[in-house]
Amino acid sequence: MISGMSAAQWAEQLVAVERSGKDQLYSTRKSDYRAELDAYKLLESTLKQMTADLEAMSDDAFNAKSATISDESIAKITVEADAPAGNYNLKVNQLAQANQKAASFASEDALIPNSGLFELEVAGQVMTIDFSVINPSGTGTVSGLRDYINDNAADLGVQASLLRKGDGSVELLLTSKEAGAANQIQINQDDAGFGFSDLVVGQDAQFELNGVAITNASNYVENVIDGVNLELTEVHQVGESSTISIDYDTDSTLDSVKEFVGSYNKLMSEISGLTQSLGTSIEVESDIGKDDDEDKEEAKKIEEDQLGILKGDASIRMLKNRLNNALFNAADNGMRLSDVGIELDRNGKLKLDEEKLEAALKSDSARVQEMFSADGGYIQRFDDILDPYTEREGLIDMKQDSLDSRLDRVEDDMARHDYQMQQAYQRYLAQFTAMEQYINSMNASAGLFY
Repeated sequence: MISGMSAAQWAEQLVAVERSGKDQLYSTRKSDYRAELDAYKLLESTLKQMTADLEAMSDDAFNAKSATISDESIAKITVEADAPAGNYNLKVNQLAQANQKAASFASEDALIPNSGLFELEVAGQVMTIDFSVINPSGTGTVSGLRDYINDNAADLGVQASLLRKGDGSVELLLTSKEAGAANQIQINQDDAGFGFSDLVVGQDAQFELNGVAITNASNYVENVIDGVNLELTEVHQVGESSTISIDYDTDSTLDSVKEFVGSYNKLMSEISGLTQSLGTSIEVESDIGKDDDEDKEEAKKIEEDQLGILKGDASIRMLKNRLNNALFNAADNGMRLSDVGIELDRNGKLKLDEEKLEAALKSDSARVQEMFSADGGYIQRFDDILDPYTEREGLIDMKQDSLDSRLDRVEDDMARHDYQMQQAYQRYLAQFTAMEQYINSMNASAGLFY
């Protein structure tokens, strides 16, 4: 023992003093780099969300249409963005239906012939059944014939089935898989004398749209007018008709614009928080309609964890300035965001007047669309600003890669420093152990003289 401490204790204390400075330095660097990296990841996520919201504000978002019909039992309507707005008179005179034929048999086990031909034809496709081939023994039954047709009539488009009548007798049904007059089942040869007759006649749908007579093989009528699809479900009574109304879907457009406004405000708030000087308060508003409690929580998070962490990054401040400046310049068609109800409030946040946007869409939707999505419009303008930051190997990626490299170097420095301190400990331990042994030896020698 030296002054009441062992050699190991002396070595530990000296190493602790020697390493404390660099330990603190490396720990601080690692914490700072990690905080910066997390901040850039947060910013990257918000930038990409804004880019996604801009993509959602495509031509279709501004051209979105909705359709209604005065009698929903008559037809279902779907419309696409290119559907022309307007009112249309629909009169359904006849629904399409698939042909179904039937032949009667005493039972499903009734025997079928072992000779002769039975030939079916649908829309030019022919199936010929040679009974001498499929039933040479003469033991084949009606149910077997049903199975043979189903196994071999895929290209013909015919489904065979049995209708059991309750007294043991059955009807062999042949049903066309496609509706329409052109898909009527033709029986060209019936050597067996089955005597098939029509239960349901194959026919086309017949209807009128604004007085124009239209025929369609099925009840689903695709693109009857550009971007308009009908599914006919019921025939009108004599003298009746229905009105189809197609109009701009302002709700869809409104949702897209609200998403854009919300993501812009969130981005601006995050940039303000991440680049703010210490001691300056910030207000975060992430989404339109977000409640106060959520706003306070997000503001608190940035203030406590990341306030000012990127205040030295001029490229982020430049991004904020460019985005702000983009708001004030008119689009190439002369319209401004304020023309559709988007303005900055006193806190520098975008606010949307929904009534003004709806009025602009109803007045001239094409011009509003052009303002946002045409060349020289706001979407292209913001994309041009965001792309250098969000693209692969762009500014944000480069900054994250740089911070990852710095973190790796700090980890290497810490490992090297730790190794050096282990070596120093062993050196000090050896020195103090030798000293301790020397002192013990001297004390033992001195004891010989007493």
